[in-house]
Amino acid sequence: MIDAVWKRACAHEGGGPGDRHLSALLLIHGRMLTGGAAETAVGFEPEELDAAVEACEYFGLNGLAALFREIPAALDSAYDERRLNEMFRDMDPEGLMVPAAFEDRYEATPEDFDPPPRRRFHLPTH
Repeated sequence: MIDAVWKRACAHEGGGPGDRHLSALLLIHGRMLTGGAAETAVGFEPEELDAAVEACEYFGLNGLAALFREIPAALDSAYDERRLNEMFRDMDPEGLMVPAAFEDRYEATPEDFDPPPRRRFHLPTH
């Protein structure tokens, strides 16, 4: 069930506040994983970065929120770009921080997320 909520957020679907926050977080987090701070700063509007910061705070990821606030600095300085990329790598070397925060929040406030879709089974007709 929780996997369906995660997959929905990856597809930027779902209308609950938890769904929207997870989607915003995964969008920026994914670009940081694949492209780093400078690419993230270029690839997203300030509103998208702000939404990701708010999402981090919603999930209790305050260190990640602080890092996301600094992403625009990666455009001004190669030093800041390297620093932010290293901070990001060091913050969660195992890649478990975001999924764990999501699972904790989902367990605490499942009403913040749209219910997962029900599976539909079709009986064969004769």
